Amino acid sequence: MVNSTNPNFERQVAVLIDFENVGLSSIQWLFDKISDIGRITIKRAYADWSTARSTREQVLQLGIEPVHLFHMASSGKNSSDIKLVIDSIDLLYQSPIDTFVIVSSDSDFVPLVSKLRSGGKTVIGAGRKLTASRALVISCDRYFYLDESTTQRNNITDLQQTRSSELLIRSVRSAMDEEGRVVGSKLRQTLQRLDPSFDFRTLGHATFTRYLESSPDVKISRPKGPGDIVVELLEYTNSINIKDTSSGVSTTEVDGEIWANIDVAWSKRASRSRSGNSMPGPSAAIIAAKVLGVSKLSSSKYKTLQKLLDSSEILSKSWTREGNSIIKV
Repeated sequence: MVNSTNPNFERQVAVLIDFENVGLSSIQWLFDKISDIGRITIKRAYADWSTARSTREQVLQLGIEPVHLFHMASSGKNSSDIKLVIDSIDLLYQSPIDTFVIVSSDSDFVPLVSKLRSGGKTVIGAGRKLTASRALVISCDRYFYLDESTTQRNNITDLQQTRSSELLIRSVRSAMDEEGRVVGSKLRQTLQRLDPSFDFRTLGHATFTRYLESSPDVKISRPKGPGDIVVELLEYTNSINIKDTSSGVSTTEVDGEIWANIDVAWSKRASRSRSGNSMPGPSAAIIAAKVLGVSKLSSSKYKTLQKLLDSSEILSKSWTREGNSIIKV
């Protein structure tokens, strides 16, 4: 067995491509993505190459070994998929490969991924976002969407932002200590374990810290000296602030801080929209509920966005409703 504690240890990576499922576009981008994981010693693409002659030159230029299998009309199974599985099992038992990259969106590979992981191997998946099986994505240690190589920040949808926000909150709750805190490195590991496809870069951020700084859901603290950042949920810290009223802090002071926190959180969220100053009403309600420490705005004493705006001089001066959107004045 290879000793990973050896300073000269280098992971051996095998990339196995279900060509007929994903093609070759963005494969070089994928190679670049996984280049820091280890040395790619095996690169194979499985297909009936007699019907894919136009791409054979590209395969060779990328240093990929084409594995050719004729389609059998009478077979109900894809022979290329079967060959990919057989080769993976051979490599599992007869080679020093410790990281497998399965390039496919097909859920049929879920049992293979489970087998490789149970054998102590790291499994990375890659495929097209629109067709990727969710079962396959969550069965891998990591999963890259090949479409993300061309995704621009302007194309990030409100749904993506909402899902990212929900994942971040779940991850902090899962990893935080008794004081509601978690260090950045542990939080990042938890995020990727809960969703192997998570990648802050696809949300337009150069670093994980910048991703956290852009979130209206968390508060970041930096140590005075060297060390990791510390992350807390805003809803957790705000609930503590509200409890402080019993120790002499006035309700007016607490309310003022809550309105200010909502204003800051809304401003961060609105700055990421195309207009730079607006957001959907449902997103504003979710953010406000988090700051108030409730599951949803309707569970608070304000019930609706309009009542929330009417109750706060700070918010009513800075924000207005227009249809189903909240706009910064």
